[in-house]
Amino acid sequence: MAPAYQRTGAGQAVVRAVLDAARLRGEPLVLVLGHPEYYPRFGFARASEYGIKPGFEVPDEAMMALVLDGSASVPTGTIVYPAPFGV
Repeated sequence: MAPAYQRTGAGQAVVRAVLDAARLRGEPLVLVLGHPEYYPRFGFARASEYGIKPGFEVPDEAMMALVLDGSASVPTGTIVYPAPFGV
């Protein structure tokens, strides 16, 4: 986000809207590759704590997971990105 728009609440509103939409869709889990000091405020934790890892080199604290449905089993394993991502 451009510095002029940081700390206005816009990013936080987007993350909350996406998480709400995921919950409404019945998604049990959300993964994010992002800033390790930003996403934990929404409840994200290291994905490795759930046995989830990326298929490429990334700092462990940057790949995060948020379990939305605690009654569903959390899948474990290696994340595979579609080819257009180039990873």
